Amino acid sequence: MTRQERLVFCKKCENRYLDLQKGLLCKLTEKEADFEGECADFKEDLQKKYILKPKKPIRPNAKRAKWAEYSLWAILVIGIISFISSYLQYDLLLKVQEGFVVSDPELEDNDLREGIVGITYSVLFIISAITYIRWFRRAYYNLHSRTLTPLYDEGWAAGAWFIPILNLFRPYKIMMEIDEETSTLIEKRKENTIKRTGGLIGAWWALWIISGMVDRYAFKLGWRAETLDEFLTSTQAEMVGMLVEFPLVILAILVVRKISDKEIFLSKLELQKSLTVS
Repeated sequence: MTRQERLVFCKKCENRYLDLQKGLLCKLTEKEADFEGECADFKEDLQKKYILKPKKPIRPNAKRAKWAEYSLWAILVIGIISFISSYLQYDLLLKVQEGFVVSDPELEDNDLREGIVGITYSVLFIISAITYIRWFRRAYYNLHSRTLTPLYDEGWAAGAWFIPILNLFRPYKIMMEIDEETSTLIEKRKENTIKRTGGLIGAWWALWIISGMVDRYAFKLGWRAETLDEFLTSTQAEMVGMLVEFPLVILAILVVRKISDKEIFLSKLELQKSLTVS
């Protein structure tokens, strides 16, 4: 082995991790990497992208995952209530269209119910968005602590949702990266194959895009509605949007649960390895 080869020996070994204070360390000896001599435990790291011991402290994310789930269940419940309310409004509008006598109190009660449901839905949606993005960003932060070459800065896990055009694909790519890389890290420790969640994530994201398009269409119809027929059409669009949202919320809950389970499992493996080494 030439001197140049010896200088990069530890850098190519899988038995190493990066400590931000001490530099490159050997995970077997917990000492500084030796770039001068050979090592009987050398194991070539072909991927050169993972750190088998986190370079930054892993932050707990299970509680955030639970709150994201709870808020999504709340959205599902208020969505069902909203669908029923929209159906009652649609039925009332049909009666007006067909010439049935509808009293002013009935119309006022309908408007009041729709207003309360709409405000409640908006509040819960904001809460759900906050809890979901907080969980999502923490999951990406933890992935950053475990890999040398993440696709994006961890801030994109939150910021990408709010930037037009970018929000159509980047959150999806980050979610796929979290799932893929977390699965790979588990495989490197367990030495067996872990099932990916790519199909589930793809279905969730497709429904997210479709739901957004339907919701924007329904909002425009409702905003511009002036005639009875226009109100009927906008109410129908709202109900269609709710029907798309129901499976979307269920898939979102499953995505959180699946990835959170992998996070928890990986953390347990890391803890076991740490106790074994110590």
